[in-house]
Amino acid sequence: MSVALSGLEVIGAEILTRSGKRFDFSSGINTIDYFEDILSPCCTMRINIQISVRMVNSLPIRGGEKVVLKLQTSSGIVDRDGDKAFYVKKIENYAASGTKEVFDMCLVSREGLTNETTRCEKKYQKLTIDQHVKSILKDVLITNNYEDKNIEKTSNTYSFIGNQKKPFYILNWLLPKSIPVAGKSGTDGTKAKGVSGFFFYENSEGFNFKSIEKLIGGIDELPFVEYTYGNVAKENSLRTEFNILDYKMVRNIDLINSLRTGMFSNVTFFYDPYEYKTDFYQYNLKEEILDKLGEQDDIDVPGGFEDSPTRILVRTSDRGILDPNDIAADSGRDNADMAKSFARYNLLFTQSINMTVPCNINLKVGDVISAKFPKVSDSDIPEKDREQGGKYLIKSLRHHFEGNANATYLRLIRDSYGIS
Repeated sequence: MSVALSGLEVIGAEILTRSGKRFDFSSGINTIDYFEDILSPCCTMRINIQISVRMVNSLPIRGGEKVVLKLQTSSGIVDRDGDKAFYVKKIENYAASGTKEVFDMCLVSREGLTNETTRCEKKYQKLTIDQHVKSILKDVLITNNYEDKNIEKTSNTYSFIGNQKKPFYILNWLLPKSIPVAGKSGTDGTKAKGVSGFFFYENSEGFNFKSIEKLIGGIDELPFVEYTYGNVAKENSLRTEFNILDYKMVRNIDLINSLRTGMFSNVTFFYDPYEYKTDFYQYNLKEEILDKLGEQDDIDVPGGFEDSPTRILVRTSDRGILDPNDIAADSGRDNADMAKSFARYNLLFTQSINMTVPCNINLKVGDVISAKFPKVSDSDIPEKDREQGGKYLIKSLRHHFEGNANATYLRLIRDSYGIS
């Protein structure tokens, strides 16, 4: 059995009650599941506990208690303490007998609880969107659980009012409006130029605010993990920790859905009530996209569809609403940002694969990894599939810890085919 599958030691697991009492429950842990998702603002965890003392009603556990966890695995140490500690969200599947309690303790990052008790109340002046993100993290969520390198700068400024919305709601609302610094942006006559779209999520490094182009761009200069299924690469045959245990393609191209979302081509009608005029912008993703995960030079668009707009968007200018000193000023949004982000998000999720690998806690959502799959062939000589294999972005993951059955479950996505 692979060391990555079998190696686990619970160094410590404590819950801190509201009264200040510390209780070590490490001896009662059956399984631990740790979750990350690029579409989720917070990491979560589920711990299945079977213990011979009364915990839930004797401590008691009523939600909001801090949980500190430290694990030694074959791929490193999981240390969730300080800013990265988890807090009890709920107790599920509780059962008790005369000698033991069995239950699932569901945990969430502290900011997941803070999000429910705070609101974005003020008017946010015309600054770059990454500055707004840092302001909300620091001043509203009151957290230092992020690194400056993981908050990517945007090229566009934006002014808006918080309207008493929860911070995670505002942060997600800003994502499709954010435009990366690199590349083109704005409009050119009747053409919308550039790309748009960011993700806000938490992984083992803390909170991240990154564009799609940043996540997949420049990957050739960075080291990335390579996984192999079967004997398609002899040099990896002894590196069992990088073997793919199982995989399944769960999504491929969906042409109807792509057309309905306007992925290949769309148009935006932009009405300006200040000047009483309507502008028209057409957006063709094939002409504007920069980096892709696959080797193909262009997006594989069925004949004719790339020039036929399949979605119509209507926007109204917000001139004069946010600047009392200048009725002609707007909030700073790109006139066709929604058209650009809808197309780019949808393209990124074109392909999706579920994959199981030996437990590797160094993997995190937002990482790019390489996967090699065998080609279907009558030959006895194993070959790699150059269409299905290649680089993928980790969309979500689950680290499962259980005695001798540790594994990492990945959901991988990408926007194009082939090994680059």
